Amino acid sequence: MTRHLMSAVASAALLLSAAQASVADIEGAWDNTKPTNGGLTEFDLKFDGSTFSVRGAATCSPRPCDLGNATGYALLPPGRNNVGRDVIGVSAGFEGGDASRQVIATSAGKDRLQVVMIQSYRDGRPATYTSETFRRADRGSGVEAECTSVGNLRIRYDNGSGGWVLGNGGTTVATFDTPDEAGFARYILQSQGLSEYCTIEEGGFEYWTKSDGSLPRGSVGGEYCTQIGNISVQKRGRSWQVQSGRTTLYEVNDRAVADSIAGTLIDTRATAQCFVGDAGRGLTYFRR
Repeated sequence: MTRHLMSAVASAALLLSAAQASVADIEGAWDNTKPTNGGLTEFDLKFDGSTFSVRGAATCSPRPCDLGNATGYALLPPGRNNVGRDVIGVSAGFEGGDASRQVIATSAGKDRLQVVMIQSYRDGRPATYTSETFRRADRGSGVEAECTSVGNLRIRYDNGSGGWVLGNGGTTVATFDTPDEAGFARYILQSQGLSEYCTIEEGGFEYWTKSDGSLPRGSVGGEYCTQIGNISVQKRGRSWQVQSGRTTLYEVNDRAVADSIAGTLIDTRATAQCFVGDAGRGLTYFRR
């Protein structure tokens, strides 16, 4: 049944003469801004001269599941054989532990790609069919956070900044207006077991983890936190926003930086953003 459905979809795709395109029209990174449950969220195509290298990612929790890489085969109109000039789409298959996924992607014009996927599940569930529109993405390579182990924190007054500094040796991790704020910040870090200080400087993003890379679970009396969840990345004008629901947490110019910040919050299962002192000057940390 699935083979018949695939053949019908492939035949329909090949008959769409109006969708005739070229490699330039379909090659690149594509994002699904409104993926269905169980559908694809990312689809990347790279042409090597004869076949395509295809990468896909499906909807998962807490973040998309990478389906890996597969070989893509060009779809050409009848009687045409010049892939670079005549290709209208690509077919590929992904074999996973839970399902076999067959994908056909065809050009939909105006920087859009129509992606059909049929999933045949190995546990006996009925096969599913999705057809979704993707748009060109400007995803960049991942941005890694820089992390430093910090211990034996001390408080000192810094004449240059005119504030009270919390630091380890010559490393300053936060500056405060009063020694009480600095003292409370040190108490928070010690009581929560936070010893790894990480930053993504391009996004003004900083966070603390335990030595095993996890966030603390419990709250501390006197701390100030706001709940966060439903982390996403949205484009606004020329910038990218990392959002918690409809609240903007960070705004940056680089999509890769925004993705890395959002990915960190999702992977560490952060549910609260906490502060000591003024934003941008004091201490910012997260907990589960």
